[in-house]
Amino acid sequence: MAKARERALRVRKVRPFPIGERDDEIAEDSDPSQYIFRAGAALAVAATATPLFSRASAWAEDARQPGAEPVNGDGFYRFKIGDFKATVISDGYGPVQVWPVLVMNASEAEVAPVLKANFMQPVIQITTNMLVVDTGRERILVDNGFGEKLGPTFGSFPGLDANLQRAGITPESIDLVVTSHGHLDHIGGLATKSGALAFPKAQFVFVDTEWNYWTGSRYESEVNSSPMPDPFKKGTITAARENLPLVAGRSRFVKQDGEITSGVHYIAAPGHSPSHAAILFTSGNEQFVYMGDIAHNPVTSLQHPEWSPVFDYDPAQGIKSRKAILDRVATDRVMALGCHFPFPGIGHVVRRDTAYHWEAAQWVW
Repeated sequence: MAKARERALRVRKVRPFPIGERDDEIAEDSDPSQYIFRAGAALAVAATATPLFSRASAWAEDARQPGAEPVNGDGFYRFKIGDFKATVISDGYGPVQVWPVLVMNASEAEVAPVLKANFMQPVIQITTNMLVVDTGRERILVDNGFGEKLGPTFGSFPGLDANLQRAGITPESIDLVVTSHGHLDHIGGLATKSGALAFPKAQFVFVDTEWNYWTGSRYESEVNSSPMPDPFKKGTITAARENLPLVAGRSRFVKQDGEITSGVHYIAAPGHSPSHAAILFTSGNEQFVYMGDIAHNPVTSLQHPEWSPVFDYDPAQGIKSRKAILDRVATDRVMALGCHFPFPGIGHVVRRDTAYHWEAAQWVW
């Protein structure tokens, strides 16, 4: 009996996802026209999945011990992934229209009752949640926020640097910066406004084919012809053009589903960008998935995984990846992080009929 239980607790070997071949509150009378995130139209498709991850749990560190750093809540949130010490760092928040920005391939009439049932307004506050993980060997930052590339100020962005300071994390202490994909709000913070490296001692890691796309010749025309809001298009192009060359000499490139470092793997999840990836952390018997942008909102993305945001490069592939990741995280009861879910964005995905429900982790001070 004891041996059987021990076997059940062992972390299963990481294997790739067979996804695809392609590499708070806003007042009701707010005027949506003032918000930069407005837009377009697109598609749908489906996917299946089988268990992958071992069951995980994450617990906040006890920051109330003598001499401990400040408690959770001021732009950062600490928790544990096995022996890894993790901290969600907020890059800020700003207003966004649910329709047609977070949902572009359903009508306003279809979206409205879903918002009402979930006590949501047509314009909501969207956040950007970055992740720092101390493995005991190195300190890893996953994605790096908007930086100062978004023309006119949007919401409270960028807040990453200030919130890292509040959490007692200096830019110089970051050993590894891992990128999920090449959009503005994930690579904009690689450099300061003056053009210096924001994390001067770090090595940088990208999915090889994602790097090739954002340093190639196609991205500018494809971004400009996309339904993304114009300021986001401009910021994304500027971030790729200015920031990526700065880190090229200090970067290494990993295959989709490849190992980034011990206990950290990419998970292929293309569609939102050509080679968008989620990131899997494994420590002891626990696992944790940084979902990146496969889901933008716990209601629209999980209750209706067939709904696509204007930011998806390939909406049909994005739907397929979203369903596959959500199904596996739900099946294996793995704690996950949604980059744009309400701060701190960690919780569990629960299967509901043919869709999903988000169960936010209980806040621990």
